[in-house]
Order: sequence, then C-alpha cells, then structure tokens
Amino acid sequence: MKIGGLQPVTLLDYPRKVAAIIFASGCNMRCPFCYNSNLVLPEQIGLSQLLDKKQVLDFLVRRKKYLEGVVITGGEPTLQPGLLAFCRKIKKLGYEIKLDTNGLRPEILQKLLDAKLIDYIAMDIKGPLSQYKKFCGAAIDGKKIKASIKLVMASGLPYEFRSTLVKGLHTKEDIAKMARVIKGASLYYLQNYHDQSRPLLADFKGGSFFNKEMEEFRKLASGFVKECKVR
Repeated sequence: MKIGGLQPVTLLDYPRKVAAIIFASGCNMRCPFCYNSNLVLPEQIGLSQLLDKKQVLDFLVRRKKYLEGVVITGGEPTLQPGLLAFCRKIKKLGYEIKLDTNGLRPEILQKLLDAKLIDYIAMDIKGPLSQYKKFCGAAIDGKKIKASIKLVMASGLPYEFRSTLVKGLHTKEDIAKMARVIKGASLYYLQNYHDQSRPLLADFKGGSFFNKEMEEFRKLASGFVKECKVR
C-alpha cells in the first residue's frame, strides 16, 4: 500500500460513523477538476512523503475506542496491490471499511466483496459513458464502469453513487444520462464543484452551479434513482 495521507477523524465521510480516512496514492484517471494532484500525478507523488503502513495500523490500534470505521480513498485505492491484505488487517482490528472508487477495476471490487472486506461503497460517476474521457481525462472502458455499477447495486451493502458537477463542463443533458446509467440505485449524491486553488489542470476554468440549478439537477436525477441528494 502506498499511503499518501491520513485524516485522523471525520464525521462526514462515513455515514453514521466516526471514522479515519486513509488516502491511497496513484490514480488511473486525470479529472481536470481534481484537487488531489499530490495523490494523482506521479511526479508529485514522488515528491510526497508516503506514510508507513505499520504506523497507520498502529494509529488505528490506538484510536480503536474513539473510531468506528475507516474510509479508504485516493487517488484510486483499487490500484494498490496490497489493498486486500491491508483491508484484512483493518478488519481484524474490528473496524468497518468504506471504499471510495472510480469503478475502473471491477475485478478488484469483486474480490473485496467476495472476501467480505468492505462494508460501504461510494462510487463516482464522472459523466455520460459515451463522453467519459472529457470528464475523467483518460480513455476508459465503459464496460468496466457498467460492471462496477452492477456489482455495487447487487452487493447487498449500503452504497452511494456520486457525481461532482462542474459549470462549463457538465450540462443538464449530462446529468440525465448519468442518472440513467445507475437507474434504480438507492442513493445518488450530486456534489457542486467549488473552485480549488490548485486543480489538476492549472488552466482549468470550471465553476460552481447556483443552488437553484443544483436543485433542478436533483429533481431531474430523482426520476431515475430512489433518492437523490445535493451536498
């Protein structure tokens, strides 16, 4: 595991649990609006100080009486060759695990599910499948995204899909297409992009939607999923 960061506590990232966040380094997407370039770009990862896995596990041992869960995010955690072994160690400590993923490695997601190593899944939907490269900055296999969506929805675990919406990048038609690809999902979050000081692309010009626009998008997406929320 290449661990690029540790947030000791969060009350927001794991629903109904007090949790720590572990940030895995490395990603197979290059979303232009991403603000975690230190976890994505190889040249920046190389300049960052990676955390020792044992130190992170020792921290979780010490915090066991205060924490209930661990969020493993990134970057993209499923790229890590040691992910399953790391999750096993966390589970042995008695924690529940929430996995954040972009869905590009359904085979790893399947292994995690088969081994019962995760308890909650959050999967990003970047944009309409036919135009995914525009939104994630990399050529992707849409079949893998669809396979991961199917796994998530059939997992029997609590889950959420989520999309960060960027003015100047996403359109109303895009939101409808994104919601349609997860039709029947139990929960879909729409997240408004907020200007970052250092997005992945330095010349990125995307902006935020007005609250009224986000509510319109929520109503639109609600026609395809069981519950849609803005955050």
